[in-house]
Amino acid sequence: MDESRHRNLNGAMEDIKILRGIRPSYNKDYILARLGYKRGTTGLDENYRQMLDAAVQKAESMCSLALAYRMVGIEACTEDAVKLEDGTILSGKGLAMLLSESQQAVLMASTAGPRIMEEIRNLMDNGRASEAVILDAAASEIADAGLDFLMDYIGTLLRRQGKVLTRHRFSPGYGDVGLDQQAHLARLLDIGRLGVSLTETFILVPEKSVLAVAGVVEIKQVGKD
Repeated sequence: MDESRHRNLNGAMEDIKILRGIRPSYNKDYILARLGYKRGTTGLDENYRQMLDAAVQKAESMCSLALAYRMVGIEACTEDAVKLEDGTILSGKGLAMLLSESQQAVLMASTAGPRIMEEIRNLMDNGRASEAVILDAAASEIADAGLDFLMDYIGTLLRRQGKVLTRHRFSPGYGDVGLDQQAHLARLLDIGRLGVSLTETFILVPEKSVLAVAGVVEIKQVGKD
């Protein structure tokens, strides 16, 4: 695991930590769920299962995960918004509720890199849509698994300080957290250092990239969030 740091010279927020070369574990059944299959209900013939296994292995080899996280102090929390220490306002009732007992927020990013998306487009262009769809689902799951890894990794560090992460995280575009909130997280995480950019409509590029927020809670407060 390679970890590098990017110091913020303009404020008191903690450095951005970047991790590369991560191979997170994940449940391959979640890939089937993304493809619309239900365990115990949907049958898979042997030919499709072989194609599935080969495509998942291919996705794993072509995804080059890069992860980043940053701890940011919370200045204030209202019913529907959170104000960070640098003045950034994150909007959303669900997010505000999640962070209501937190003194800090942890901002996270995970990207599977551009190579997998290039392969998906190549497969589509060559009439191999079934394989492309599997790679797409696998890459999405692997990118999410990067966030799972980060939460476990950060959680281990926090427990030494008598703190834990909230059980859940929020990503822009889910619940009432608008997709436009990606712009705040992208700026604070300096996602360009991961090879990720944000379009004018707040879409992350490469597509298999995801941003998220969780809260840091004192252990004595766990159970209130």
